[in-house]
Amino acid sequence: MFITRIPSILLAVTFLAVCPSFVFAQGEQVNANLQNADEGNESPIQIAQYPGAPFEDRNGNLWFATVLEGVFRFDGKEFVNFTKKDGLGSDMIRNIVQDDDGTIWIATTNGLTKYDGASFTMMTKYGGIKSKAGFSEHGFHRDLWDILIDKRGELWITTMDGVFQFDGDKFSRFPMPVIATKKKFEFTPKMVYCVYEDKDGDLWFGTDGAGVVRYNGKTTVVYTSEADGLSSDNVCKIYQDSRGDYWFGTSNGGVSRYDGNTFTTHLRNKEYSKHTGWGRFMSIFEDRQRNVWFGASQTGGGVYRYDGNSFVYLSEKDGLGTGGVPSIREDRSGNIWFGTTTGVYYLDGEKFINFTKNNPQLPKRFNEAKNSTETHELNPALLEDWASETFDLPPGFAPQLPNGSESLLFAPGWRDPSSENFWSYAFVMSIDEDVPDAKRVTELLEQYYNGLMSVFASNRGKEDLVIPTQVELTIISTNQYEAKMHLVDAFATFEPVDIRVLVETVADTESHSLVIVQLSKQPKEHTVWRSLQAAIESIQFSDDK
Repeated sequence: MFITRIPSILLAVTFLAVCPSFVFAQGEQVNANLQNADEGNESPIQIAQYPGAPFEDRNGNLWFATVLEGVFRFDGKEFVNFTKKDGLGSDMIRNIVQDDDGTIWIATTNGLTKYDGASFTMMTKYGGIKSKAGFSEHGFHRDLWDILIDKRGELWITTMDGVFQFDGDKFSRFPMPVIATKKKFEFTPKMVYCVYEDKDGDLWFGTDGAGVVRYNGKTTVVYTSEADGLSSDNVCKIYQDSRGDYWFGTSNGGVSRYDGNTFTTHLRNKEYSKHTGWGRFMSIFEDRQRNVWFGASQTGGGVYRYDGNSFVYLSEKDGLGTGGVPSIREDRSGNIWFGTTTGVYYLDGEKFINFTKNNPQLPKRFNEAKNSTETHELNPALLEDWASETFDLPPGFAPQLPNGSESLLFAPGWRDPSSENFWSYAFVMSIDEDVPDAKRVTELLEQYYNGLMSVFASNRGKEDLVIPTQVELTIISTNQYEAKMHLVDAFATFEPVDIRVLVETVADTESHSLVIVQLSKQPKEHTVWRSLQAAIESIQFSDDK
């Protein structure tokens, strides 16, 4: 087995670097309620030895990656385990993405795996590169560390042999301008830990010993510790927060922050350790309150929370295990999950809750949080310069809609085609009818936007350019939907446009319900979705008052 050939310190890094992933096949079912055979034994049964923070699929299932046991899927009732025998390329999985068509792309240590809803396919066409599985010079390109589908729909992978683009059939090498020099790399000189796309569409690559590479679609720029002040040239995580700052988690130098001009170093150990250098950080994430979280994969583990002014350390005393934290994710309801080397946790207020097989208690979902009597602290910064509007239903542009009212919040630049917030706004319709099902939700969206686009087009004498709105609705979970809406933009361009829409329906009172809508042209990874969620919370908070 090739793992035995890796030095122990590198093997530990490999284990810690996994991220949540998602697969679906004929796996082994494990009833969560039957996991603890001895009903009197209340000791926690962890999901796996090294479980990742869960990836939430569009159906609301939670998928937990492991480094030796494949993945576990939890649907709210039971866990199902999927492994290599079910078609996974490897039982060690580092990342997962899902494209707009619903296809699942899985980064494993033995290649990119595609799941089309029926079967798994290993993608192994690398042009003239000899392809051989295993930890060898002919298998480095099959050992994936990260995967990304950018805003243009292009798929990228980072491997121990560099960066590759995938055209749907075969890979082509992306020419990196630098490779690590001797004694600078931990794994291989060409290895690239991660790929990240910023708000402007630039791609950033974190290398194993050669610094950071920024690619704007035409040219590349390299940032290093010696030339620019990066805290380490071994960069395994990159993230841009809502303030515009870039954060670089390194494998041996703490965390670097780049404000566009200067690099500053943070969370660096005072003393050098042969295992973590001056601090290893492999997970970074910003929550909806604009707190930036850093997972420490080093002795003592724990996480740091940065509120824009200072760092707060949270660990065992706060309910988190003592292990390292190589992955952090947020589900659609805003719950923050932490994958650690000792188990999976989520944050409940200021305490961490251990999510286990024999006690898989899910955190509060959006509906529960909305219907609770708790006072929610809203972050005004997320909604700075957002415009509001309220009017009665049905509106003049869609008289067939039910009676009620509508409250809206519009992102700055929502009608400006040059703005990244173009077509980004949120609204809540309070309607005098029972909770609409999927068919009715589709009908409401089509009626609303057929009427709205027709009125705007008519006002400019271009009604002949309008086409019927097409809504492709997917059921995410009970009363939660995701849709792709295709129409002609009559706000500004009069060009066809595809809009991503999130819808939730809530029973308010008898024969009365809420239809909660967020929409934008931006992909789900874009930070505008945090603001859209905050907009919904603001609307509901105002309505409750």
